[in-house]
Amino acid sequence: MLIAAQLLAGLGLLFVGLKLMGAHLQQVMGRRVRRLLRMATGSRPAGVLCGMVAGAITQSSNAVTLICANLVRGGVFATRDAIPVVAGANVGTSALVFIASVNLKVAVLYLVALVGLAFHLRMDKRTGWREWMGVLLGLALLFLGLDFIKSAPAGLDLSQAAHVVGELLTPTRGFFLGCLLALITQSASTPTILAVAVVQAQVLGLGDGMFLVVGANLGSGLATLISAGDMRGAGRQLCVSAIQVKAMGCLIVGGAALAVMAAGLNLDVMLGRIGSGRDPAFALSVVFFALQASGALVVVTLIGLSEAIAVRFSPATREDKLSRPHFIHDRAVSDPPTALDLVARETARLVVCLPTILPDLDQRAHDEPKARLAAWQGAEAIAAATDRFLTELIDQRLTREDLDLALRAQAQVDLLRALQETLHEFGAVVDAFHPLPPLVFNLSESLRAVLLVLADAVPEEAGEGDLEVLNALTGDRSDLLDRIRRDLAASCATGGSEVRTLMRATSLFERALWLVRRLSLALRPRANEDNSPEGWSVPAAAQNGRVEAVEDRG
Repeated sequence: MLIAAQLLAGLGLLFVGLKLMGAHLQQVMGRRVRRLLRMATGSRPAGVLCGMVAGAITQSSNAVTLICANLVRGGVFATRDAIPVVAGANVGTSALVFIASVNLKVAVLYLVALVGLAFHLRMDKRTGWREWMGVLLGLALLFLGLDFIKSAPAGLDLSQAAHVVGELLTPTRGFFLGCLLALITQSASTPTILAVAVVQAQVLGLGDGMFLVVGANLGSGLATLISAGDMRGAGRQLCVSAIQVKAMGCLIVGGAALAVMAAGLNLDVMLGRIGSGRDPAFALSVVFFALQASGALVVVTLIGLSEAIAVRFSPATREDKLSRPHFIHDRAVSDPPTALDLVARETARLVVCLPTILPDLDQRAHDEPKARLAAWQGAEAIAAATDRFLTELIDQRLTREDLDLALRAQAQVDLLRALQETLHEFGAVVDAFHPLPPLVFNLSESLRAVLLVLADAVPEEAGEGDLEVLNALTGDRSDLLDRIRRDLAASCATGGSEVRTLMRATSLFERALWLVRRLSLALRPRANEDNSPEGWSVPAAAQNGRVEAVEDRG
């Protein structure tokens, strides 16, 4: 019982340590990892190197793959640019496995003591220290768990235990066991570290441990696909590429092991020579590294074929095409005047796309809610990418004039994102009515007309007539809308939820008009700023940044 308890405690400490370390590393290094990954598109070697660093930091190739998948889906870079990053991330995860193969028991005990003392002195209250203390604590628990696992079989007859395990764990069973463990733990490193500990305890042979590691490698690739959930299109392509890296590594290393066995050679002896002069389990760390490096080398070398396979299994969706920026790109940040011009073009394109977010009630037979949802998601992704682009641009050393223009552009994008969200919410309210009340029909069509005028009034194409029409259409409608709300509130006693939904539609309409007016003023050339009309009162719903149903205004 004591042996079983010690073994289970070791497993528990191992899992808790990995979880703690990964969570705190994500907190302390998450932003830097994303910034690092955005810099990884210069060349294949740069992508692999950045991926290795990111993999070593996060200790999760799955996490790096999903981050890259979201960046690809958001249009930050293309699938071909991200494949070397994903390949390098797998190699980077080997660092922890190598550390785990070294006996650091005394150092870990001192580490636990130092972390405990730091917590006692409340050093975790310091923001800069808290996360790193969590990382060190997770690392210490991980190594304590490994030590428990290694020492648990001390009371057994090791030769007998090894014989029993050898009888039960054939190469095929070891492969599938490793694959299952990787699927459960969502990691190839965890089963490999566990195999290292069991081999060091002399319960498992090197050959059996190797097939377990090979299976874990393939299982972690499948786990990446599972972690992607309902991600489709370009985002899922990287998950397919990650599986390619894992599969190629398994074919090369696993094939070499099978060839050794077919030649009548002793696999345990051959692996033992790799760790000559070291702990035999060091050989498993080399095997793990070889799996990642060989797979990464093949996939990066044949990157065109890898991309074609990924596209074949996960073709780009309509949302992917709609969410790709047409003008901005990362390399333009180094030339601020050009970058600002590209931002203006991207912003103007988003303004033109605004009417597609609303339902076209005059053509209800051709209106597709899924198409509108895709249009909103794509526009929101482009606006977010433009906002990130401007943030990076502002971080550069800009001239005073360029900084002023960049800040103005950022304010325009903020207004545009708020308007996109409001239009999406208004469309959802319209879709909720069956049948459609005349009031909602009139509000929706009026708002659509205003958006079409705004699209025609984009600065590069606008004339004074367009701006005057837009000013008239978005003029203060507070009195009219207040009367509508009072009439609706008076009927709340009998109307119920439908009346509250009508009031929400009215509030969303008012906020959308206010945002259109603010956006049109923000998009005007500077010469027209002093001529901005007065008398527009900001609705309370817009001031709060969100719209709430009016309970009772009678």
